[in-house]
Amino acid sequence: MELKKLEVPTTSITEVKRSPMEVFEQAKQEGTAVYVFNREKVAGVMLTQNQYETLLKELDELREKPSATASVQKVEEESFVDAGLEELYQKLQKSLMTESSISAKVLDEKMVSHGFITRKTGFGGVTDMIDELKRTEKIGYQLRQKPEGKNVIAEIVGKQDKTEHLLDHVVIEKIYLKAV
Repeated sequence: MELKKLEVPTTSITEVKRSPMEVFEQAKQEGTAVYVFNREKVAGVMLTQNQYETLLKELDELREKPSATASVQKVEEESFVDAGLEELYQKLQKSLMTESSISAKVLDEKMVSHGFITRKTGFGGVTDMIDELKRTEKIGYQLRQKPEGKNVIAEIVGKQDKTEHLLDHVVIEKIYLKAV
């Protein structure tokens, strides 16, 4: 089995403890964040203050930028969500940030936090989620409580993010929410 090599700078937690300033210097020289490993797992990411502030500024600009497709998106939203579920839909949109990559485990945790039933049942829960996504291009969820006696189904439409180091990431494209 061939191990995938990261295309980003890396260091160990031991190096960070020994000399954190060297890691910051490495991030500055490389112009990107440095992944910090602890026992062969990513423990965190280090970046310079300037890199961090630039990321925050870009994020704020993206959030404040009026979307040219806002009215089109509103029309599309109406077809993605059944009447009476708009508030939940908005929360899911905000929480999951469509068009971004998210691990299947975190996706499941966020859906559970919004009242949906977990998909991580048994040993292979995350693997089952990714398999379903590959097969159907969506992951289905059911709301735990049944408002007005109806089942509420969420479909997370997307694809597997093959650019990530671990292949358990999902790029969310759309969210459908319906009562059945």
